[in-house]
Amino acid sequence: MTQCTYYASIAIITVCMCSVVTADLASTWKSCNCYWGTWEAWSTCTKSCGGGYQKRMRKVGADDVPECGVFENCASNDMGWDYQACNRQCSHGGTFQSSSGFFSGFCSCAAGFHGPCCEEEVTCGSPGPISHGSYIVKSYKYNGKVEYNCNPGYTFRDPSKSTVRTCTGSYSGYWTGNAPECAYALSCNSYPCKNGATCTNLPGDYKCMCRHNWSGRNCDIDIQPPVVTGCPKHKTTNVTSMTSNQTWTEPVFKDPHGFNVTVSKNYPLSSYEFPWGVHTVQYTAVKPSNGLSAECTFVITVKPNPCPTLNPPEHGIVVCNGWHTDYAKICHVYCLNGFTLHPGSKRSIIYVCLATGEWSPQSYPFNCIKTGVFANDVAESLPAFTSCSVSDNAVAKQYIHDLKQSVFHSLCDGFTAECNERKTKIRCG
Repeated sequence: MTQCTYYASIAIITVCMCSVVTADLASTWKSCNCYWGTWEAWSTCTKSCGGGYQKRMRKVGADDVPECGVFENCASNDMGWDYQACNRQCSHGGTFQSSSGFFSGFCSCAAGFHGPCCEEEVTCGSPGPISHGSYIVKSYKYNGKVEYNCNPGYTFRDPSKSTVRTCTGSYSGYWTGNAPECAYALSCNSYPCKNGATCTNLPGDYKCMCRHNWSGRNCDIDIQPPVVTGCPKHKTTNVTSMTSNQTWTEPVFKDPHGFNVTVSKNYPLSSYEFPWGVHTVQYTAVKPSNGLSAECTFVITVKPNPCPTLNPPEHGIVVCNGWHTDYAKICHVYCLNGFTLHPGSKRSIIYVCLATGEWSPQSYPFNCIKTGVFANDVAESLPAFTSCSVSDNAVAKQYIHDLKQSVFHSLCDGFTAECNERKTKIRCG
């Protein structure tokens, strides 16, 4: 019987077999007298590198009858094809990585290379110009370096920033970071700092260390106020008259920076006839160039001489004002119940401290006598108090009443807030 040969049909093969598997033979293999032909040569590899595959085919022979007229009457179609991997090499130290699928995979490239077969090297372009500086490229290839330098008279603006950049990247190369900047380093050469300040060069800038009482970026702002010397101290004078001529040495104002100073004062001369009281003398110096000022203020106190303390008479009471005592000391004497002043004494007698430091009148009772001792010379009737204490309100009220009725009522009229019982000073005999 005549026999024919058949080729397997070209189809997408999902199973690769390099040897005959009888389990894939058709059930009509024997009845059709099927037999295998010789494998043909392998095809060209689908890739020159990076992982490809080759294929080959073989024929099958069978009886030339209708029921044996196609390849599948002898075996499954995939048994007519054979496949194998090829060209899995990768350049420049790359390694092939297999993946799922039909002979699939890829080249995993070493750092600095890319492409299907790692055949292309990563390179960087020109780093670009740098103002007031230059650069040297050691290599444009991956991991190559470019080093920057500044021209004479210039320095890097940011000293903490690296002056070296590296070529990197997975596909297209690029230089790491940004190019450093060169800034002028000799700004102090133009002497920008004034008034004896110390200049320090900074990248593209400068810093002035100002001397005392100068300020501003260039130390050209005057913050020095006028300086005063010889300012008099406070002064207190006790006098025997109502006024006193006081003199003093005027203070001296100067400006260490040499600018003019304008001085004003509240007394035209360095002497004045002061009445009793506290007087403030003030000198003010203003520096027109910056508006700053300095003052000299001192106090001149003029007051009468103080009198010795009046002791209360035996069996009596002495009451004095407790306010404005530097300039007026007014006292009144009272007796306890059952006692009176000596004959001829008047209840209206008030003891006044004179500017000389003496009491007027000078006669002062040393004691209160029992009433009725001098029957023919009775003292003017006085208010009597059963007892005495420093907090005795009745005694204090009587004193305030008598003071307001006396010729010294101005001590109450002029000091209404102080003229009250709480401000009196009581001493008991």
